[in-house]
Amino acid sequence: DVARVPGTLHFQVGKSKERDINPAFTNVSHTVHHLTFGDAPRSLKAKLPRQYSQHVDPLAKQTFVADKFHKALSHFIKVVHTRFEDSGFRSYQQTHQWSEQTIQRGTTPQAKFSYDLAPVEVVVGKAERRWYDYITQIFAITGGAFTIMSLASSFLKLSTLQVKRMLDKMQ
Repeated sequence: DVARVPGTLHFQVGKSKERDINPAFTNVSHTVHHLTFGDAPRSLKAKLPRQYSQHVDPLAKQTFVADKFHKALSHFIKVVHTRFEDSGFRSYQQTHQWSEQTIQRGTTPQAKFSYDLAPVEVVVGKAERRWYDYITQIFAITGGAFTIMSLASSFLKLSTLQVKRMLDKMQ
């Protein structure tokens, strides 16, 4: 079992005795074929509802291009453990953002993947609504509409009185 702490994966050119390479001119463009957390067989992804399956591996088959030298690509991944009550499935849902930074000359560009595992678990299930939930909702909407109309009426009444007073003073 792996500890649930934030981490980072770095991909960059290293120095080698066999090759003479200028790391500053390395292009870190890349394609992510597959990046998931936990046991995420591809068959599980197909069984999940669409709005959840797209977050199991959001980086799959995406290409990220650094269009110039001295660019570094950084990915920020938030990972949330998700349990589906009806089916008993468990997966890790991900959200992803990325950015491109210009780095100083002489610095080796890198592709960086920073991930953070959320300390909470999302439980997805279906809940039935009782008949009294609908009645409560109707009363709440009616009460809110009544309050707004009362406030608007009071505002108009006070505004009208103020305008009449000002007109009376002018005459």
